[in-house]
Amino acid sequence: MTGLDAMTVSGTLALARSELRLLWRNRLVAATALLLPPLMALGLSRSSDSFGDGGWGAVVGLQILTMLMFAVYAAATTAVAARRGELVLKRLRTSELPEWAVLGGMLAPLVGLAVVQALLSAAMVVAFGAPMPQRPELLLLAVLGGALMCCAAALLTTRITASAEQAQVTTMPLFFIALAGAIWTISVPSDEVTPLMLAVPGSAIAELARIAWNGGGDPLPAIAMIVVWTAVAGELAKRLFRWEPRA
Repeated sequence: MTGLDAMTVSGTLALARSELRLLWRNRLVAATALLLPPLMALGLSRSSDSFGDGGWGAVVGLQILTMLMFAVYAAATTAVAARRGELVLKRLRTSELPEWAVLGGMLAPLVGLAVVQALLSAAMVVAFGAPMPQRPELLLLAVLGGALMCCAAALLTTRITASAEQAQVTTMPLFFIALAGAIWTISVPSDEVTPLMLAVPGSAIAELARIAWNGGGDPLPAIAMIVVWTAVAGELAKRLFRWEPRA
């Protein structure tokens, strides 16, 4: 079964609900989901002047990217590696659900968590003195597009992640590259951002969020780069993903 029918949708939702329950039973995950947005908003709001012309948009962009890397990329890599080590993925693969539905059901709660955290972050930033975002639809696009990109990157990273414990190490390179790229990009005005800056994985997410909050600027290059990185990571993950642990 590879198509989208009622049974596939029902099975995917059931798997997503199961994964969501597992997430909230983990006290560390629950605490992080609730405390990370206000703590980051407080910390970055105190340094909003250091981002120059980026202002509050730069603060929000950096905050959203950091949360996506933690709550989606690192968490998804850990979860998939753990399920694979427990042979859960192998069993689910033999069920009636197609492969994409299995992975989608596992990762959907993390995407939902990212949206909730982004909303909390936006509310906290406004509470700390920021104006309302000028283009909230672009902010939502940055969160959803960034979450999908992080999911694709996580599936690719599991290729070199033999266990959930190893995920703490294997996710670090992309985390630091994305963070450095975002800081590089938001350190200059939006009209001075170059294609090279946006080509660094993750920087386009921060830039799109900045444009969404501050207004002005052309969002299309950032959107295009998010799509490109999602497609590249997704295609590589499709070719390289392992459903079973190494023998």
